[in-house]
Amino acid sequence: MLKLINDSLDRTFSPTSKYLHFSLIFLIIFQIILSEFMEVSSSGVIGQSAVEYSSTWLHIGTGLLLFCLSLVFTSIEFKKNGFLHFYPYAVGDFSQLKSDINQLKIMELPEPAPRGLAAIVQGLGLGALLLVVISGGTWFALWFNDASLANAFKEIHESLTGLIEIYIIGHGALGLLHFLIEYQNRKSPSSKYR
Repeated sequence: MLKLINDSLDRTFSPTSKYLHFSLIFLIIFQIILSEFMEVSSSGVIGQSAVEYSSTWLHIGTGLLLFCLSLVFTSIEFKKNGFLHFYPYAVGDFSQLKSDINQLKIMELPEPAPRGLAAIVQGLGLGALLLVVISGGTWFALWFNDASLANAFKEIHESLTGLIEIYIIGHGALGLLHFLIEYQNRKSPSSKYR
């Protein structure tokens, strides 16, 4: 099963993109966990307990790293595939999406294709990721400069974090489902993969 997952990821991503993808997943999950232990008041004061203080600064530091890696990952993906690969609906192109949905209707899993369901879902993830890191970076810059809008951006950032949490759960579950179906198909006696 692990070989199947690795082979599938190798078909989808370049080695650099694959490692960036896993680094982003790890850092995002780490950030979500850290956020439960950090504290920054509405006036911008960091919590003074050892756990709150260290968690807050670790969240900020990891967030700045995540900001940079997210921009690199997004630019690599856009350069490799183009904007419309992920957002074909921006120009009214629904042809591949319709084809993928029709395949799902007959209980077949569509293969990932440019402008298709998998690419669109990945585009939604890139969008959610960028919203979260940009709002977090904006909050940090405003907070660092003691700007009056810092708390408003902190609240926006916290709200947008829900998008990435939903995406990680949904994307992860769909990815596992895809791998399980492919694994079952390869084990089947009539499989073309045998």
